[in-house]
Amino acid sequence: MARGDVGDPAAADLSPVIGPGSDDLLTSITTIVHWADSTPVRRHAMAAVDFPYDDMGMFLVVNQLSYNGAMRPAELVQVLGATATNMSKIVGRLVDAGLVVRVAAPDDDRGVLVALTEQGREIGGRIIARAESALGAALSEWSAEEVRVLSRMLARFAQETTADPLGRWMHSGHREREEAPWSP
Repeated sequence: MARGDVGDPAAADLSPVIGPGSDDLLTSITTIVHWADSTPVRRHAMAAVDFPYDDMGMFLVVNQLSYNGAMRPAELVQVLGATATNMSKIVGRLVDAGLVVRVAAPDDDRGVLVALTEQGREIGGRIIARAESALGAALSEWSAEEVRVLSRMLARFAQETTADPLGRWMHSGHREREEAPWSP
């Protein structure tokens, strides 16, 4: 957009819709998710673990399989926001690279799972070790009790939100922000 195409700054509210407050739970969670999901952070992680291919899709699939174990291609599509066609191509590149194999799903005669090979698991180990190191550095000034409480609360939050990803908490009504139990 050329500079001449801009409007009067007084005609726009430049502030975020959510109110200020660094201690706000929603802001904090959103900030962490957006940071972790950013291209610079992902590229840094790829370099830090010496991922052998300059292919973000391949890296993200290896990352998912490292944390979740073998997954159906449709599950990978869902968690990574890819199309089925694109995921098929990514899995094909990973198979060709020797990082994953397609195997029959034990619970479904027609189902297929994508699983890490030994080489893929070695890279997955580096991904997890790097994440643990980064987390340790981020929490290095926290007390052991603070880390235990954070770990327990985040584990509970993760379990409850992912057990029913579009369930009750996503459709619990339109309460006003001041009524939310997590409001300051």
